[in-house]
Amino acid sequence: MSVPALFSIERIFASENECISFLFEEGILYKPTRCERCTSKLYRDKIRFCCLNKKCRKSVSIFKDSFFAKNHIDCNKAMMIGYLWLCKSSYTSIRMITRHSPSTISSYMRFFREMVIDTLQDSCQKIGGKGVIVEIDESKFGKRKNYRGRRVDGVWVIGGVEKTSEKRCFLKKVKKRDWDTIQKVIKRYVKKGSIVRTDCWPGYDKLRKSGVFHETVNHSKHFKDPDSGVHINTIEGTWNGIKLQISPRNRNKYLIEGYLFEFIWRRSNKGNLWEAFIDALRSTAYYE
Repeated sequence: MSVPALFSIERIFASENECISFLFEEGILYKPTRCERCTSKLYRDKIRFCCLNKKCRKSVSIFKDSFFAKNHIDCNKAMMIGYLWLCKSSYTSIRMITRHSPSTISSYMRFFREMVIDTLQDSCQKIGGKGVIVEIDESKFGKRKNYRGRRVDGVWVIGGVEKTSEKRCFLKKVKKRDWDTIQKVIKRYVKKGSIVRTDCWPGYDKLRKSGVFHETVNHSKHFKDPDSGVHINTIEGTWNGIKLQISPRNRNKYLIEGYLFEFIWRRSNKGNLWEAFIDALRSTAYYE
């Protein structure tokens, strides 16, 4: 299961001590054995490690150099927010369940998003390969100006999705849609030898120069080419899925990128979101 059932890990959220024990078990919190000042042995006093040397008595937080180093709430409460965020609970639902302030919830949702994004590697976003079909399209994220007419203010995103069981994808915010931009995006995110499918927009006309095979579907006539069977329904469905997860107020050039990377991270770890989340906590540190 991608995310464990709440009742199976409820102890983590119900008790600060139980949560701390879990964080130690998972290697998220570091357990030093010697004082960094005098090398004497340490003992744990609740949330601090204390030196046994009476002349030293240096102490350090058990949360030092971890994600929880700068916490303003108990770690079990922070983990609860993280679990609900992982389950795609809405901001309103998280607020009702946890009773935390709006600023606290917003901050932690942003912290968790930034944390998992930092675990993404370049290899996670480069898709396709010899003989692998990659559907590419562009979409504008924004909202109608004053809720009238068809004018949309927002940001353009170029995206690609593999036609594989994993449906690996890339999503790139761009300032403009032209051949130079598309060429750079394809070179950066699509492996050579891929079969790239697009609509007939003129900006894609020179794609073969990027080391890929290019197939098209003419959307002015049909959504799926009746002769070749070419379509780009997978990427178009992906746009719908992404936009359902991003509220209109966050579809701007300052915030959109974080949400796009979050989508990629979730797609890359769709079978083990909880394990990937724990790994991200394990590899994240806030140093003093």
